[in-house]
Amino acid sequence: MPSKKVSKIDDAARTSGTSPTLAPRGLRVEQAAHYSGLSPFYIQELIRIGTLPAIGGPGSGTCAAYIVLREHLDEYLDALGEQAVERADERRKERKAA
Repeated sequence: MPSKKVSKIDDAARTSGTSPTLAPRGLRVEQAAHYSGLSPFYIQELIRIGTLPAIGGPGSGTCAAYIVLREHLDEYLDALGEQAVERADERRKERKAA
């Protein structure tokens, strides 16, 4: 079995413990769905109704795919988390009152 030739970049990444690649700032719909745990359909719907800002998209002249900035997705998910906490608090209060 022939030995695998290791490039300088691969070797540097292995020895330094860092990756030579950067995490993308902009995510396509599929990547945004994977990152967030939401479905691609739901991400597209959020973009269509204007809840989640996106760059590009059909007819934009920028690019054909929607690109969601990671920070916008994080802000949306943070807001969802806050709403979930509020709903849980309300349910606890209702159970105590019953």
